[in-house]
Amino acid sequence: MRLIDITQRVDEVSPAYPGDASLSIERTAQEPALVSAFRMSSHLGTHVDAPSHLHRKGDVCDIDCSRLIGTCQLVHIPKMSGPISPRDFPNISEKILLIRTGFVAGDVWKSSFAYLTVESVQWLVSQGVDVIGIDTPSIDSGDSHELASHICAIDAGILILENLCLTNVEPANYQLIALPLKIKGLEASPVRAVLLK
Repeated sequence: MRLIDITQRVDEVSPAYPGDASLSIERTAQEPALVSAFRMSSHLGTHVDAPSHLHRKGDVCDIDCSRLIGTCQLVHIPKMSGPISPRDFPNISEKILLIRTGFVAGDVWKSSFAYLTVESVQWLVSQGVDVIGIDTPSIDSGDSHELASHICAIDAGILILENLCLTNVEPANYQLIALPLKIKGLEASPVRAVLLK
């Protein structure tokens, strides 16, 4: 069995959405052991959105972790920017879908990346998809203020994984594990996402 880490590394230069908190680490004790406190946006790096992100009921503590463990289908839709429409998708065979567009996070926020149209989300719902994962910072466009695709997905009960690191992962079926932290009140949580093959 091979384990593939598909989690973005987070450091103090990781690009945060404009206005969101970047990572900052404070050493709160040195002796007898090193202890730290950190602050960062709950959407920095690889993360899962809870319904409360869009003012719906349910924070990260309410996410059923079993939904983020299981067989997933990874598809490659090579598109560096612009909308992903239903016709861009191959046949969907699994409830957990991961989308590799080719996006690579750098040290500066990029608002230009591929994103899902509302029609794509609706089509994925019709295909029985329960979790949508993508390698871009958002399933909506970088300049969207309406977050229509988020709303469509969350209102349909779909979980959203964003900022996956899929650069060198081949399209195939894998076993996914991507568990959120159990912090009451958070609308999103970092995850350590891995694939098993």
